Amino acid sequence: MWLLREDALIRKGFLSAILVASALFFLSPNPAISSDDVVGGRHIFEHYCAVCHGKAGKGDGVNAKMLDPHPSNLAGSEVASRSDKEIYDVIEKGGAGVDLAATMPPWGKTFSLDQIKELVAYVRLLQKGAPVPQGVRLSDLKGSEKEQCSVCHVEKGKARQIAPNLGHEGSKFNRDWLFQFLKHPDRVRPNGYMPITKTRMPNFNLSDEDAGALTAYLMTLKEERFSAVSNLDQSEKAVSEGKSLFSDIYRCDGCHKISEKGEGGIVGPHLSIAKARLKPEWIYAWLKNPQSIRPDSPMPNFGLPEQDIRSLMAYVLSLGGEGKPASVDAGSKEELAKQGKELVEKKNCLFCHILESSGGATKVSESLLSQKKGK
Repeated sequence: MWLLREDALIRKGFLSAILVASALFFLSPNPAISSDDVVGGRHIFEHYCAVCHGKAGKGDGVNAKMLDPHPSNLAGSEVASRSDKEIYDVIEKGGAGVDLAATMPPWGKTFSLDQIKELVAYVRLLQKGAPVPQGVRLSDLKGSEKEQCSVCHVEKGKARQIAPNLGHEGSKFNRDWLFQFLKHPDRVRPNGYMPITKTRMPNFNLSDEDAGALTAYLMTLKEERFSAVSNLDQSEKAVSEGKSLFSDIYRCDGCHKISEKGEGGIVGPHLSIAKARLKPEWIYAWLKNPQSIRPDSPMPNFGLPEQDIRSLMAYVLSLGGEGKPASVDAGSKEELAKQGKELVEKKNCLFCHILESSGGATKVSESLLSQKKGK
């Protein structure tokens, strides 16, 4: 959603349709939606919705073919005939909440009331044929045209985050998996860390010593809030209950694959390596509230009950085997960690990543909202 060309034609197209969309919007105690609000709806749509519904809302996003039934054509006559309140309810409650397909997740615990209204207003613009911004995928870049700078830069000289936060790796990853990943990076998220970008970490051809040092340093970056999960039931019954929740109730397979080449969506990480990759305490915190760890996470906050979280954990942790042992002692020895910290700077890791504690607002990221204000 951040990979946009902000040209004058797009802005004029939005402004010409905003008054109509705002006039149609259902009454609320809040002021009428402004041009900033509709542009905000676009940014939210591009980040969270376009992967399934497509940039123009026609139900042809890159993840659409993975879903049965396919996502709705939001620009078509069927959705256009629905009231603003009906569209609002689908976004807030999800498909299952209004007797539609459960593959449409609920966003009411992720977006604020006003943000959902902004999305509805933007859907109305799409239905009226408003110009659709053209995004740029990192995987499609072939030249060095100036307009492509926005892929990596918010403004001249300022890089944007296009890769995960490294600030809590020691609380998130298992050491052996992290070492092997640094040695041979593979695409964990088929569609990229930022939706639709197909980004992946380059292979820096690290030596065992450098990979060990980086692992040692990253494993020191921990947060106390990721505490061990006690009494986790991983019995066959718990796994079976988790599988049912995963496939039938929450339709997690709409975004995730449970094997590298199996069926499932391409929005989130494939989960065949979850056991080797992730620590149980991090999985628990993520399922409880993804936005408390990554405020702009494309995964909605489902408001999962405690028992459902534990059942889903039992199933996810049953999918993959143990990771390969690190061939070098990549523990938390002080000198090794110091070398790793120096390598983070030397390799310019913070050009793509950030390094800070996790967490933030439980609604949409402030960095996301700042886009609509032109910051």
